[in-house]
Amino acid sequence: MNFFNRAIRSVTRQKSKSMILFAVIFVLGNILAGSVIIQQSTQNVEKTTKEQMGAIATVGIDWSNPKNEKVIEQMTADEYSALTEKIIQKIADSPYVKNYDYSEQTGYNSKLLKPYDPAADKKAEEPDNGADGGFVNTYIPVRGVQDPKIMDIALGKIKLVDGSIFTADDISKGANVVFISKKFAEKNGLHVGDEMTIDQTTEGMVNPEKAESSEPVKSFDTKFKVVGTYDVLEQVQKKSGQSGKASNDSVVHAAAFPGGSPQDMFDFDNYNTIYMPNKAVHNMSQGFRKFLQAEMPEVMSGVSQEDIDAADKPYYTPIYQLKSVDDLDKFKADTKPLLPKNYSVMASTDEFDNIAGQFNKLSKIAKAVIIAAVLLSIVLILLVILLFMRDRKRELGIYLSLGDKKSHVILQIMVEVLTVAIIALVISLTTGKFLGSFASEAFLSSDSGQSANGGMSGSMMSSSAMFNTGIAVDADTIAKNYAVSFTPFYIVTYLLAGLSTVIVSVLLSTLYIFKLKPKKILLG
Repeated sequence: MNFFNRAIRSVTRQKSKSMILFAVIFVLGNILAGSVIIQQSTQNVEKTTKEQMGAIATVGIDWSNPKNEKVIEQMTADEYSALTEKIIQKIADSPYVKNYDYSEQTGYNSKLLKPYDPAADKKAEEPDNGADGGFVNTYIPVRGVQDPKIMDIALGKIKLVDGSIFTADDISKGANVVFISKKFAEKNGLHVGDEMTIDQTTEGMVNPEKAESSEPVKSFDTKFKVVGTYDVLEQVQKKSGQSGKASNDSVVHAAAFPGGSPQDMFDFDNYNTIYMPNKAVHNMSQGFRKFLQAEMPEVMSGVSQEDIDAADKPYYTPIYQLKSVDDLDKFKADTKPLLPKNYSVMASTDEFDNIAGQFNKLSKIAKAVIIAAVLLSIVLILLVILLFMRDRKRELGIYLSLGDKKSHVILQIMVEVLTVAIIALVISLTTGKFLGSFASEAFLSSDSGQSANGGMSGSMMSSSAMFNTGIAVDADTIAKNYAVSFTPFYIVTYLLAGLSTVIVSVLLSTLYIFKLKPKKILLG
């Protein structure tokens, strides 16, 4: 009888020993399977969330980093405007960049134009809600574009509804043309082809000592032609019957909304951002500055000539869309040597680790449990095999004395253990999934109190807005993306880990077989 047949008969005849081995491997397999599926799930939620955030990067001064506060205070005007078009375009030559644009951005308080308030509409749509809702806000964001195709359209954030986008000639000449949202246009009775006045007012610039005076608010008016209107992604998805995702704008200096949520703030920016050529933004800003110098010299009295000269230079915020989220780290490394002093690369995914704190903790725990489970499995399975082989020492000695090779005896033990192990591992593949689901839910629930106090209560909305990602990512978004489920990768990974552990245990146990001396066993 060959070793394979002997192994199968041994498993079926020695039922009690087979059941003990099965129980040991099954219990250890559940621990290993639960840990593996938790690890896979945390990796999947990170990948899914970062893909939602987009492979977007920008270059600039990191104003949010507390370490940069002293450095920023000591920066000269020239250092503030060191990021030139030449450097921006050189960075864009990176093989990781799929699309890019750069923008001069500003904003203003308007008396003539009324912003559209999506929060008010949402509240009005709610049943039994008589509140007017919305924010009282007059700050309208303006974003310059260099790419006439408008990057937000390329990213799928907004969609052309009426009219057209900018022409290359509009961009190069800095024509006074604008691209506005359909909702904003309707709010102000504007249509494609109409003339629109942007009134940059002096409201809030009055000297506090003269605040009680009746000095009138002045404005610097610039005429623009409306060439097209757009709809934001949220509205486009609703019309097409797809599940909508909130579309966020990339205005860095978003206005403050008393009592409003970050999502309301970004929705407001989505519908009220005015797109125009970069040169038009710069010309409008310079015109307003000169207007202030002439009409309100006291406002500009404390500004040095160096600062005035620096203000004449455009300050661009570049946006780079990369080919893949996986390219972000490589893009950062390649771009760093090209950056001016005090500038850095900031990616849309930088805030993930800060927001997903509890998932990172869960991932680390799962890794530690996997390592511990593998080591414990090797030790326990080895001890069980050695214990069984000691009981079968005479049987093994007979095989060897009859001329059977030690390699055949080793293969017999291997087949016996693997037969039981495969059954135990396949069953624990399913039960381990439920164990992993239960363990992760228990952990996340126990950590929810800390999350409410700041661990996961933050959001990446500011980051999303700055980087043009088109989705507001917060703790709830990450939690919704987390799911413990079967995947081919999980099944293959777990079975390979489990079988490898069993094989290592068997191979270590063969040291005992090599020490066996048939003659001593039979005479003993």
